[in-house]
Amino acid sequence: MITSLSWLKNHLKTKANLNQVAERLTEIGLEVENIKSSNINLDNFIICKIIKAQKHPNADKLKLCDVDIGSEKLIKVVCGAQNAKDGLFAVYASPGAVIPKTNMKLKVAKIRGIESYGMLCSGYELEESSDKEGIIELDKKEKNIGEKYFKNTGEKTIDIAITPNRPDCLGVRGLARDLASSGLGKLKEQINYKINQKFKNPIKVSIKKEKGQGCGAFGSVYIKNVHNKESPDWLKKRILSLGLKPVSAIVDITNFIMFDLNRPLHAYDADRIDREIIVRNSKKGESFEALDNKKYILENNMCAISDKSRVLGLGGIIGGTSSGTEFSTKNILLESAYFFPSQIRKTSKILNIDTDAKYRFERGIDPNSIKLGLEFGTRMILDICGGEASKISVVGNVKDERKKINLETEKFKKVIGFSITSSEIKKILTSLGCSFQMSGKKNENFTTNLET
Repeated sequence: MITSLSWLKNHLKTKANLNQVAERLTEIGLEVENIKSSNINLDNFIICKIIKAQKHPNADKLKLCDVDIGSEKLIKVVCGAQNAKDGLFAVYASPGAVIPKTNMKLKVAKIRGIESYGMLCSGYELEESSDKEGIIELDKKEKNIGEKYFKNTGEKTIDIAITPNRPDCLGVRGLARDLASSGLGKLKEQINYKINQKFKNPIKVSIKKEKGQGCGAFGSVYIKNVHNKESPDWLKKRILSLGLKPVSAIVDITNFIMFDLNRPLHAYDADRIDREIIVRNSKKGESFEALDNKKYILENNMCAISDKSRVLGLGGIIGGTSSGTEFSTKNILLESAYFFPSQIRKTSKILNIDTDAKYRFERGIDPNSIKLGLEFGTRMILDICGGEASKISVVGNVKDERKKINLETEKFKKVIGFSITSSEIKKILTSLGCSFQMSGKKNENFTTNLET
């Protein structure tokens, strides 16, 4: 699980610094494996100036550029961008740099018989725009040559090892709650996301009553007239800090909420859904092309999300390309569901699929977060992409398996070896979000009923 101090502070009111947070996390059993800069591999991108751009002697569509990067001599770079020209300030990536969009590591290479030392970058390659054709044109001066293009913000990320029994800490809010309970700050109240939802969800959703059904509840909201686009800078930075690639605002929002609240969401292009969503057991031999660009052939009784024509994806594991969102998407169906861990584990093992959503669902997601995820996701999409949202629809239900635990203070003392007061018990349980009842005499045979 990866997070940062600034992200934690979205949920935790604290004066603690990064090292204090890391130390406390380890003390409470959430071991910090490492702390690293989120700008890793970005130091090799620098501001440069093209001194001379001429036609490549062996290729009509390529240019051979003499580039000033602030060193003693000019660097020769082969470039395919038509806007590469004399005097242009651009972004140069040296050999060894890793391109954000493709994760390709640059090396000195011969291109049509001439060695190219690095490359000149487009906004698309740096995940800053959708322009694939031209290199970035900077409004800079001679004094800027050689400066780093990506400014170091000093933001560092914390990589935490989460044990299988703590799925609640696979979201930033869960980590913040544990830190608050340990005394390192106060957990902020969950925001109430007010949304103007006037019309009924036009896409019907049903969960088939079948033996071994892998879905307990399926929540959805229809959002029309969206303008899907690139994410704002703050969201891009959050996604990059997780080691993921920004895709589009809608996809990035679902990924952000998955890590923020431990609540996976999925967005469908509503116009590519054939009439309705049917959650059912798959039949042996059915197949679909997934978002990882692989084709999967299904066995019997896997949790298939389908419409009237085909399988759209595997519930809680991965969606399909046939209903995936694109920049041209105008109407979406946002899903927030609960899938049973045993079914997720079985299906992902057979098909050898490993995704962030699968990782969370197989360990257990809070079924009560369905509505919260939809409200948060809808609010973010409306704020960034515009549009109008339908009323939230939830079909199915999940059995409430929360248990009441009796905690006798005297027994606690005998087992643990030290006593704890009723006021301290109340403080700890309240900070963890538990509800409780107290019974018994003042301080003798004190019994607390926990509802976890």
